[in-house]
Amino acid sequence: MPAPITGNDIKSTHKSAALLEVAMSLQASEFAVPEETRPNNITVTFDAEARTASVTATLPVTFTADVDGKPVIAATDYIP
Repeated sequence: MPAPITGNDIKSTHKSAALLEVAMSLQASEFAVPEETRPNNITVTFDAEARTASVTATLPVTFTADVDGKPVIAATDYIP
Protein backbone atom coordinates (compact mmCIF):
# COMPACT_ATOMS: atom_id res chain seq x y z
CA MET A 1 0.00 0.00 0.00
CA PRO A 2 1.43 3.41 -0.91
CA ALA A 3 2.11 5.96 1.78
CA PRO A 4 -0.73 8.37 2.53
CA ILE A 5 -0.63 11.76 0.81
CA THR A 6 -0.01 14.69 3.13
CA GLY A 7 -0.23 18.43 2.59
CA ASN A 8 3.54 18.46 2.13
CA ASP A 9 3.23 16.10 -0.85
CA ILE A 10 1.13 18.52 -2.90
CA LYS A 11 3.31 21.27 -4.33
CA SER A 12 0.67 22.86 -6.59
CA THR A 13 -0.74 26.25 -5.75
CA HIS A 14 -4.17 25.81 -7.37
CA LYS A 15 -6.77 23.03 -7.46
CA SER A 16 -6.49 22.01 -11.11
CA ALA A 17 -2.72 21.54 -10.81
CA ALA A 18 -3.22 19.66 -7.53
CA LEU A 19 -5.71 17.32 -9.23
CA LEU A 20 -3.17 16.53 -11.94
CA GLU A 21 -0.44 16.06 -9.34
CA VAL A 22 -2.54 13.63 -7.27
CA ALA A 23 -3.67 11.72 -10.38
CA MET A 24 -0.09 11.28 -11.53
CA SER A 25 0.89 10.13 -8.03
CA LEU A 26 -1.91 7.55 -8.00
CA GLN A 27 -0.91 6.36 -11.47
CA ALA A 28 2.71 5.99 -10.33
CA SER A 29 1.52 3.94 -7.34
CA GLU A 30 -0.44 1.70 -9.69
CA PHE A 31 2.65 1.17 -11.87
CA ALA A 32 4.60 0.09 -8.77
CA VAL A 33 2.30 -2.96 -8.41
CA PRO A 34 3.44 -6.12 -10.23
CA GLU A 35 1.94 -6.27 -13.71
CA GLU A 36 -0.08 -9.44 -13.09
CA THR A 37 -2.05 -7.78 -10.25
CA ARG A 38 -1.72 -4.12 -11.27
CA PRO A 39 -4.89 -2.04 -11.11
CA ASN A 40 -5.61 0.31 -13.99
CA ASN A 41 -8.03 2.77 -12.41
CA ILE A 42 -6.21 6.02 -13.28
CA THR A 43 -5.44 7.28 -16.76
CA VAL A 44 -3.62 10.55 -17.38
CA THR A 45 -3.16 11.66 -20.97
CA PHE A 46 -1.62 14.80 -22.43
CA ASP A 47 -2.37 16.65 -25.66
CA ALA A 48 0.68 18.78 -26.46
CA GLU A 49 -1.02 20.63 -29.32
CA ALA A 50 -4.06 21.62 -27.26
CA ARG A 51 -1.90 22.04 -24.16
CA THR A 52 -4.32 20.02 -22.06
CA ALA A 53 -4.30 17.05 -19.71
CA SER A 54 -7.13 14.56 -19.24
CA VAL A 55 -7.64 12.54 -16.08
CA THR A 56 -9.92 9.51 -15.93
CA ALA A 57 -10.41 7.82 -12.58
CA THR A 58 -12.47 4.85 -11.46
CA LEU A 59 -12.29 4.59 -7.69
CA PRO A 60 -13.95 2.17 -5.29
CA VAL A 61 -16.20 3.95 -2.80
CA THR A 62 -18.25 3.22 0.30
CA PHE A 63 -21.69 4.61 0.99
CA THR A 64 -22.75 5.38 4.56
CA ALA A 65 -24.96 7.88 6.32
CA ASP A 66 -23.97 10.54 8.82
CA VAL A 67 -25.78 11.10 12.13
CA ASP A 68 -28.43 13.18 10.34
CA GLY A 69 -29.04 10.46 7.76
CA LYS A 70 -27.30 12.35 4.95
CA PRO A 71 -25.28 10.22 2.55
CA VAL A 72 -21.52 10.12 2.93
CA ILE A 73 -19.49 8.83 -0.02
CA ALA A 74 -15.82 8.10 0.56
CA ALA A 75 -13.16 6.66 -1.71
CA THR A 76 -11.41 3.57 -0.39
CA ASP A 77 -7.82 2.50 -0.93
CA TYR A 78 -7.46 -0.01 -3.74
CA ILE A 79 -3.71 -0.15 -4.33
CA PRO A 80 -2.13 -3.12 -2.54
